[in-house]
Amino acid sequence: MKSRKTAPKSPATKIKKTPVKPLPPLKPAAKPVKAVAGRRPARLLQPGEPAPYRIENAKGKAPILVVCDHASNRVPRALNGVGLTKAALEKHIAWDPGTENIGRYMSEKLDATGFFACYSRIVVDVNRGERSAECMREVSDHIQVPGNKNLSLAEKRQRLDEIFWPYHRALAAQIKGYRKKGIVPLVVSLHSFTPEMDGYKRPWHIGVLWNKEETIARRLVEELQARNPKIIVGENEPYTLKQANLTKNTIKTHAEDAGLPYVIVEFRQDLVATKRDALKWGRIFLEALAPILLDPSIYQLRRAREKTVSKKTAPRKPAQRKAAVKKTLRRAAK
Repeated sequence: MKSRKTAPKSPATKIKKTPVKPLPPLKPAAKPVKAVAGRRPARLLQPGEPAPYRIENAKGKAPILVVCDHASNRVPRALNGVGLTKAALEKHIAWDPGTENIGRYMSEKLDATGFFACYSRIVVDVNRGERSAECMREVSDHIQVPGNKNLSLAEKRQRLDEIFWPYHRALAAQIKGYRKKGIVPLVVSLHSFTPEMDGYKRPWHIGVLWNKEETIARRLVEELQARNPKIIVGENEPYTLKQANLTKNTIKTHAEDAGLPYVIVEFRQDLVATKRDALKWGRIFLEALAPILLDPSIYQLRRAREKTVSKKTAPRKPAQRKAAVKKTLRRAAK
């Protein structure tokens, strides 16, 4: 068995626990809520501004959904850049650079639907729980965010009602659409991480994260290492889904809790800063992922996959594995 080229764990990668400010129970609302205690904000998203999400290749034939939670650093005009400079909004505190280019590449090559967030994580982080202190950070990576200071309950709910909940309702609807067709989709979640954090240089070129979906994740790690012996693959690095601040993220909510197969990948941002470099790493990732996508046994709910493994029997081919889909995935594997 080939040895894995990984870097030792470092205390610097540990996430400090941030106290969560309690909020009253918040429920998804189809319409903006009425005024509550505090300032009553005007409508957040103005005419001409994009919806909270964008769907590309909605009729893609592959049983795969590509999700980019932090694809954009856009801030609604009404928030005046949340008080940050343009330079600050180019930093990772506002988005995951490179992921939109990689996501569009994956969507095109696999003939898969792509789902992209259209607003910055610094406005409201759709990859966190709605009551998490990290959902609307007042300070991010030691940078003060003036527009997030002392938000009233009304202002917080407005961001949830106009961006957060519409994003998650639309993503849930996409998955429901697959399930209505008898398809169990593989959810591919794309993120990127900073090459340095709090003075610690992160050695990994690419990271694969998981919680319960360890089997698929380890297969991906092995494929990446076998095809690219010189790159350093982080195994649940630089983050792990077992961290307290990631117990209610997009994948946990829409894939893991539902038993759907998923893959979460993190690209180091200095390696995907330009479109050309992003596409290069998109190819590296896709080449490693393609053989896994060709395995029909992954397109089942987790309980069915675990049962198949325990019985050690050959899995039945799911209904969605049509000739056209196979042809697309084989082409990607070449």
